[in-house]
Amino acid sequence: MPNMLEVRNISARYGNVTALHDVSLTVGQGEIIVLLGVNGAGKSTTLKTISGLLHPVRGGITFEGEAIDRMSPESIVRRGIAHVPEGRHVFPGLTVRENLVMGTSNRKVTRAETESDIERILEIFPDLKRLYTQMGWSLSGGQQQMLAIGRGLMARPKLLMLDEPSLGLAPVIIKQVFRTIKSINEAGMTILLVEQNVGLSLKIAHRAYLLETGRMIRTDTADALREDDGFRNALLGVTADE
Repeated sequence: MPNMLEVRNISARYGNVTALHDVSLTVGQGEIIVLLGVNGAGKSTTLKTISGLLHPVRGGITFEGEAIDRMSPESIVRRGIAHVPEGRHVFPGLTVRENLVMGTSNRKVTRAETESDIERILEIFPDLKRLYTQMGWSLSGGQQQMLAIGRGLMARPKLLMLDEPSLGLAPVIIKQVFRTIKSINEAGMTILLVEQNVGLSLKIAHRAYLLETGRMIRTDTADALREDDGFRNALLGVTADE
């Protein structure tokens, strides 16, 4: 399967602190790739560097064969990468509909296209249809996560990057979110997922990468890592599905 995204030996810094050290990964078209590691391992920083919120000090990033490591976040979104950050960042003063429309802000769309895309999102997340006119602040954590993912999909991405979509959610809602991620992938969406729920992540992912203190220390198929007790022990303290 061809590589849609290639990250080659990137290093990134916050001020004088190096957060990523020669990190490399690939994402093939149609895959779910999960980045695993404890807090502070560099997972979110990797997504921020891919989406242009940070620029690597070394190394390169290509998307569909085009170098993107010096592009602005807006340019990267227009090329087909949507980043749903940790914490959801729903606009509290906007309705569900208005939040979804914000997902189209980096592309030119007609009103008819916007309405068609909203209908598609509401089919994926039926709860949002019931909450369509409610304000973002009034939604539960799980509903806000659905809205954040829906807003990302409104950009019509080729690659959807999700940062800790299960964070702070009840177990029953977490399983619902993971089922939705798998369904979106089965419909053709390529996904790069950052998660601390090791068990559920490895159930839906094709491959996984393990980060430790900003360094990529292991990669393998999700099936192989699920059977590896040593790998699970390396993630001691990271939530595992029961």
